[in-house]
Amino acid sequence: MKSRTLWPIILGAIFVNCIVIAYVLTKSQTASTSAAQEVIADIGKSGITREEWLSEMEERYGKATLEDMINDRVVTQLAEKNNIKVSDDEIDREFLLIKAVYNSFYEDEDTTEKEWRDQIRHNILLEELLTKDIVISESELKSFYEKNKDLYKFDDSYRLKHIVVKDKDEVEQVLKELEGGSSFEAAAAEHSTDRYTAPYGGDLGFVNDQNENIPPEYLQMAEHLKENQWVDEPIKTSQGYAIIQLEEKLSGRTFTFREVKDQIRRQIAMDQLGDRASVKTLWKDAKVSWFYDDKNKD
Repeated sequence: MKSRTLWPIILGAIFVNCIVIAYVLTKSQTASTSAAQEVIADIGKSGITREEWLSEMEERYGKATLEDMINDRVVTQLAEKNNIKVSDDEIDREFLLIKAVYNSFYEDEDTTEKEWRDQIRHNILLEELLTKDIVISESELKSFYEKNKDLYKFDDSYRLKHIVVKDKDEVEQVLKELEGGSSFEAAAAEHSTDRYTAPYGGDLGFVNDQNENIPPEYLQMAEHLKENQWVDEPIKTSQGYAIIQLEEKLSGRTFTFREVKDQIRRQIAMDQLGDRASVKTLWKDAKVSWFYDDKNKD
């Protein structure tokens, strides 16, 4: 279950980047000859034209980008044809599990929450299409649920950010900067000695009392914070002093069998398909033909 839930996450950022690239390539098709010959970079006495740049982008990313666009359109059209829909409740549930159980969600300037949700919707539709003819018995579904209950429950979880510094004077200086209007992310990038989280604004992701590497004091303080609030007093740790900020709180819950039944069915069916679980197997039903078919014949 865990591996299947994570794969939309891995694809999410790629999906967004491909759409951006596709947009640039599409716009290039309407560019005039003069615009295409526009020099967009000078290197000494030589230059790089817009046409050269776009040609290089198409050569490197064109096939993958077009394939992603086709896959997205195939899933959308076949889902409509087979009357397969995904409810907001399903997306909320999957998204909640991704955040709280697998601690795999990060929202940054490149990937927004909406884009994550769109990718989750896409992947659920894809899985439904790939597994629509596979029948799993009710007893097998219930057995899977009973054996894997830990996958469908979580305790109170907190998405925390922290800034760790070595001495009391520096932590007091950081608090002053925050009170003066500096962003927590910028302060973490500049001051935090935690080299793993500093480049990401100090983001620890979602944590709870099951995380052995999180100081218990963090969770004790987090219980009393409001979202986007940081502690007034620094926390003494083995690494020095820390300031934490609460980004989001998730109240613990357990999903019932009925709530995750469809998700379990897809998981078992996808495991049965193995390597055959690919959107490419749907291209024939969607009557796909593309530029690279003709190119490969040349």
